[in-house]
Amino acid sequence: MLAPRSLLIGLVLLGLTPLSCDRSRPPNVLMIVIDTLRADRVGVYGNRRGLTPFIDSVAARGVAFLNAYSVSSWTCPSVASLLTSRYPAQHHVISFVSKLPDDEITLAEKLEPLRYVSGGFSANFRLLQSLGYAQGFQFWQADVETGNGVPASVLRAQGLEWLDRAWQPSSGRPAFLYFQFMEPHAPYEPAEPFRSRFQTGNGDAAEVNQKLVGLRWHELTRADTALLESLYDGEVATVDEELRLLFDELERRGFLQNAIVIITADHGEEFWEHGNLSHGTTLYNESVHVPLIVQAPGAVAGRRIEENVSLVDVAPTVLDLVGFPPEPRFEGRSLAPLLRAEPAGNESQRRAPNSREPEDVLLQLEWQGYGFDTREHVSGIVRRDTKVLLRPNGLPEAYDLATDPGEKHANADGIAAQSDALMQTLAAATTDLIHRAGTASKADAIDQATREKLRALGYHF
Repeated sequence: MLAPRSLLIGLVLLGLTPLSCDRSRPPNVLMIVIDTLRADRVGVYGNRRGLTPFIDSVAARGVAFLNAYSVSSWTCPSVASLLTSRYPAQHHVISFVSKLPDDEITLAEKLEPLRYVSGGFSANFRLLQSLGYAQGFQFWQADVETGNGVPASVLRAQGLEWLDRAWQPSSGRPAFLYFQFMEPHAPYEPAEPFRSRFQTGNGDAAEVNQKLVGLRWHELTRADTALLESLYDGEVATVDEELRLLFDELERRGFLQNAIVIITADHGEEFWEHGNLSHGTTLYNESVHVPLIVQAPGAVAGRRIEENVSLVDVAPTVLDLVGFPPEPRFEGRSLAPLLRAEPAGNESQRRAPNSREPEDVLLQLEWQGYGFDTREHVSGIVRRDTKVLLRPNGLPEAYDLATDPGEKHANADGIAAQSDALMQTLAAATTDLIHRAGTASKADAIDQATREKLRALGYHF
């Protein structure tokens, strides 16, 4: 829906022009979500296998947030939070069939008054238009055929074909382009040459993948798990190369000139660090610590930021960068001052119930409402180096991430006082969020065809 000319004139008169070098048009926005990408597989986050040379080059030209967290540990709630800057307890996207309520406000909807041409392309088949993820987008496409996710090469081609039809640099209109690539999600079947380059061991890749997605984890040997991890690494390298090709094409079209570029992930993946494989049942860092790399006009190239941030901060940041005022319903904060290395500003305007601090990261893992409740955690909070996770029985796990980054020693000596205070903050923050929750949409039952597709990805319920 295009904004009336009078509205656009009004925005200019109010001083809401975009904060970019080209004042005649707001910057294009490119948002890349790499499904199931752990932060520790990216070079700028410490990986030394050389999996992500292209992503690392983007980080060299932009800003890397070294302690970024997804809101939850699986796709549907995490992506809903990314697009709405709200938490699962508020937008109610808690299952594979949850529908994002119509009264939630998405980033794409907020960009409509600036006449953005907007298109989204998802290899994850659960991010359906019918489930509300397309709100505000003029075009949205999610893979509904294979269930395993279309290859990144196909998704890239589809997105570029649409862009060539819908947008031209000479049009004077900005574009918002969203991609969700699926490569690092199980089953791990990396393309050559990355399969051979990164695979370790001589095991049967097809067999170990079947054990993984079939939940026959007890049959997996240590060598099998090492093979799975190497195949996962190959998938990460595959999508990194696909991003290089995508950026080359976008550069050739003039899309990236003066653009906002965001590369992140919806969640990570577990490889037995805490007794699990896959994702979606815990809130340990292997599941929720994600990369967040941002290029934007005015950002300080090569900056590395240690401060904790959340994916709910992405939408407010984009609004700030294009010159729009904050959206009152958004829960996150703008990271634009951090991108520009500005002095710390007055955070008193940001909603912070009780003892919650602006930099506190909240984590949520709501029960899907069907099958067995397999969650090991229901919520969590991270404040600087202290992380507290709440189990379904109400007991906390507290970790000092500075001395125990692998979260191996829960409730160690010296952390009890911080744990108690953060538990109170988490309880107060959760109550406050629920008071500002929207109305849940009625979810349909999961049909048999959808169940089969989900089982092929390792989800059984």
